[in-house]
Amino acid sequence: MLKLVLRGLVAHRARLLLSMVAVVAGVAFVAGTLMFSATLDRSFDRAFDDLGRGTDVIVRTERAFGPGLGERAPERPVPAPVLRTVRNVDGVAKAHGVVTGFAAVVDRRGRVVGAEPQTGVAWDGDPDLSLPRLTSGTPPAAPDEIAVDVTTARDAGYRIGDRVTVALLSGTRAFRLTGLFEVGDSALGDHLSMTAFAPDTARRLLSDDPGTFARIVVHADDGVSQERLRDAVAAALPSGVEAVTGRAAIEEQAGQLKTVLTVMRTFLLVFAVIAVFVGSFIIFNTFAMLVSTRVGELALLRAVGASRGQVTRSVLGEAAGVGVAGSTLGLAAGAGVAAGLARLMTVVTGGEELPFGTPAVPVSAVIASYAVGTLVTLAAAFVPARRASRIPPVAALREATAAPRPLRGRVWCGAAALAVGAGAVAAGLASEGRTALTLAGAGAMAVFAGVIVVSPVLCRPAIRILAWPFTRFGGSTGRMGGRNALRDPRRTAATASAPAIGLALIAAVSVIVQSMAASVDRQLDAGLTADYRVTGQSQITPVSAEAAGAVAAVEGVRSVIPIRTARFMLGGSVRTATAGRPGELLGHFRLPLREGSSAVRGDSLLVGRSVAKSQGWEVGTTVAGRYRDGTKRTFRIAGIYADRPSLTPSAPSMIINWDGYRDHVPDAPIDRIEINVGAAERGALEAALAPWPGLELKDRAQVKDEAAGDIELFLNLVLGLLVLSVLVAALGIVNTLALAVTERTREIGLLRAIGMQRRRLRRMIRYEAVVVSLFGAVLGVGTGVVLGIVLQHVMAEGDGGMEVLAIPYGRLAVCVAAAAVIGVVAAVWPARRAARMNVLRAIATE
Repeated sequence: MLKLVLRGLVAHRARLLLSMVAVVAGVAFVAGTLMFSATLDRSFDRAFDDLGRGTDVIVRTERAFGPGLGERAPERPVPAPVLRTVRNVDGVAKAHGVVTGFAAVVDRRGRVVGAEPQTGVAWDGDPDLSLPRLTSGTPPAAPDEIAVDVTTARDAGYRIGDRVTVALLSGTRAFRLTGLFEVGDSALGDHLSMTAFAPDTARRLLSDDPGTFARIVVHADDGVSQERLRDAVAAALPSGVEAVTGRAAIEEQAGQLKTVLTVMRTFLLVFAVIAVFVGSFIIFNTFAMLVSTRVGELALLRAVGASRGQVTRSVLGEAAGVGVAGSTLGLAAGAGVAAGLARLMTVVTGGEELPFGTPAVPVSAVIASYAVGTLVTLAAAFVPARRASRIPPVAALREATAAPRPLRGRVWCGAAALAVGAGAVAAGLASEGRTALTLAGAGAMAVFAGVIVVSPVLCRPAIRILAWPFTRFGGSTGRMGGRNALRDPRRTAATASAPAIGLALIAAVSVIVQSMAASVDRQLDAGLTADYRVTGQSQITPVSAEAAGAVAAVEGVRSVIPIRTARFMLGGSVRTATAGRPGELLGHFRLPLREGSSAVRGDSLLVGRSVAKSQGWEVGTTVAGRYRDGTKRTFRIAGIYADRPSLTPSAPSMIINWDGYRDHVPDAPIDRIEINVGAAERGALEAALAPWPGLELKDRAQVKDEAAGDIELFLNLVLGLLVLSVLVAALGIVNTLALAVTERTREIGLLRAIGMQRRRLRRMIRYEAVVVSLFGAVLGVGTGVVLGIVLQHVMAEGDGGMEVLAIPYGRLAVCVAAAAVIGVVAAVWPARRAARMNVLRAIATE
């Protein structure tokens, strides 16, 4: 049996080649995603090990919960006397108080340079407790001296001895560059921007309270474990201050990043699975056509004594050979895909390169590659293999092909799927929240599955309509091309289903994202109440209170409203609110108060109506909670206002009084500054913000353009990842046409013998390819648009905020036109091969 399988692979290698290419493409995406994730994991693990080297214990103020993902949450300072206490603890070799804050190098053109977050530190040359390693020059000692990491200095074009402008929260200052250093020993050091000051200067410029430290790092005596030292230090600390091991602190920092990497890996694997699923259609079609053309060969095997099981195993053996070979090549190609994903993520991060390094090959990538490639190939070939085992031995005595099978079963299965899907969609539209989205999404996918199942039934009328232009204007060649597409509705439907899946997802995503963009545009029109907005260059660039004061001093400015994010525990979960003057925030964002009072003080809250409804809160409801500093409080709902469901955080969903919140988090950063002007000119505002080059002034149009740009970037990312499945589907069309040419060798020879020219033969095959491609495009785009409309309607209800339905007709038309082009390109090789056939040999083919 093994010899038979190997001979079958050799005999049909050309026919199986494109199926193997489909396996390679899908497996490469899976393996590349896992390699990409493993490589980043390795790079960040090394970086965090580097960051924690020499730090055995960290002393910091207690906190009830950690910072949120991407949150600018300054650590509450540790009083300076604690450092003396820690140094006197048994087992402490040395301890150092960390002074840190925002400091960014500004180049000669006035632009902030360096990777974010840009950090300022107090210089400490102790290699056990400090990351910077001086490579040239001298450490900063005078108040006007600094040292900068080599990468930032190179990007800014500064050398030792140059005067360097540094942006601080208090404004810009000039310093003399005395030294260059590297940050740690890992690859992540090239992606950190750090400026070091003399210790006294750092305390004065970076700390709001010069008599405190951000934290204290402790190095243990030889032979003292981190846990033992932690317990000894903790016993000596005052209340409100805690000690954690260096290992635990690093794990806390790495935890959030690992969560991001896990989400990223899952996101990419979804598209890899789509590509593999599309490839399974190609494999199914290939083996189905091979079985139909090998009826005599398989029947002869039965006639000489092969059992049904042996015939099934022979076909599955060929499939396993294709799967193993494709998995091997896909695993090898995965390294290239991983590098490509790293470059793609660079575009997403705005040009900031990830610390990628040499791709790692984890065991999971090897196992997944062979499991996915082999199992998917075997699963796709199982039905054709079972069909092959049912060929009777008597078929070897006559010229025979597989008899066409009725479509009755597919009609019933497809109708059932359509009915179930329609019911789920209807239930979803009648429900609310996540239940509605889950039901509608599952129902839409069931409808799509039903459409794919009944596609052979839809094939005949659809192909006749799509082939009409070729039949009408293409003469006999066009008529034959259309009829060829109708020969085997199952085969045509299976071939068209591959591009239909990719195009359906593209159409659905396009509708959802276009609706999202239109909804955001409308929401921003209603919710952008400020004339100007000041933000950092990124989410983690701080906005200083001094900048707000400078803008407020500009003549013609009516109001300046700092927007701060407050986080506290409420009912066992961390909640986010906007901290400010409640009445001012309600008026600024045009949020009418429906119940209660806006006179909020202390631990009272104003909440949006949608939040109150989802939590079951009313005016007067009390909820137990605590602030970040660990202080327990009972929060009271003082008022409920009419909020606006929104896809962007333009208006607050919960408000707390800043005067009460800052007692617990005095250093809560400003997220942005909202500015309302009377007669103030933009130039005057920009001049006031000149000392803060890391801040950006945006008018309403710029805010809307930025939101539209973010949505467009997301759409392009998703469409770019879905293109792979469409390319795999194009291989399916090539594969089907190539096998069809082989199957119709004698027919092609007869057409050439009666006078059909080569160019007309090539045109006939192109027409067939275009018709099949257009059928897949219409099927996919039509179903995808319906799926997108359903999801938009669900997300328009409640808090979804996607209130506008927008269908991108232009992009959808491009998809259909691209499908026609794919058909033309896919037909090139099969058509050329058919046109080059020897006429006499073709006629003599059995």
